[in-house]
Amino acid sequence: MTRKALEKDRGKIAEIPRVVGMDYTNEKILKRIERAKKNKKKLTHITDKSTLSTEDKMKIGLCKHFVQFANEKRMNLSEISKMSKIPISRLSEITNYKINKFTVDQLIKNLNILAEDAPRIREYLLFLEQAVDVPTLKVTETRKLTRGLREVAELGSKSAFLYA
Repeated sequence: MTRKALEKDRGKIAEIPRVVGMDYTNEKILKRIERAKKNKKKLTHITDKSTLSTEDKMKIGLCKHFVQFANEKRMNLSEISKMSKIPISRLSEITNYKINKFTVDQLIKNLNILAEDAPRIREYLLFLEQAVDVPTLKVTETRKLTRGLREVAELGSKSAFLYA
């Protein structure tokens, strides 16, 4: 929105009732709106998954477990933080998928902490550990395994997945 358009809307902003303790002038409000729109372009959230690297896709997959854990246990971030000793700011970055702010090993370390209270996360981490130990397969065997994993993932995403 241009400066002229913002100035044109100034009369509408003046109609907003003042909140006790909030002494913003119309000019300050206009500046805050402009700054918010500029900062919106700098968000670290994921917008186009097709351009992600394998590492970034792995991070997203790991982040999903934090979100599912919070949703299924009906816990907010401060409760999870107290339980796990993971800082709230870190949990917020993870659950908002700000994948540029952490590494895969940090996510796995934090998932290990949650795994103490979530058997499904513990099983998932065991699965990852076993997957890493799988010897290098022939291309045809790898494709078969990948197809099978995709089918399982599609079935899993359609069913209700609860953390115990």
